Amino acid sequence: MPTHEDLGQAVRRLRRARNLSIEALAFAAEMHPTYLSAIERGERNPSWAKLCALAAALRLPVCQLVQVIEEEAEIARAVREARARLARKYQGQ
Repeated sequence: MPTHEDLGQAVRRLRRARNLSIEALAFAAEMHPTYLSAIERGERNPSWAKLCALAAALRLPVCQLVQVIEEEAEIARAVREARARLARKYQGQ
């Protein structure tokens, strides 16, 4: 299940891919840049309305934004598993 951090990473990745500053995306999504920054850091749990506004500002359907968030969650899971394998490998040495 995606976390707030996964949501934040997805929004940051999409924002950067579009060469948008936090201020520009926040303005387009009608939210304060500080609030958007907190979303990107995984510190906020945005409402459905805020997610829809972000998707619109990124020129994406909401379903595509959700798909990117789920992809971020899968990447984070794979990284955690790889780190756990490495930890187990080096604990015995």
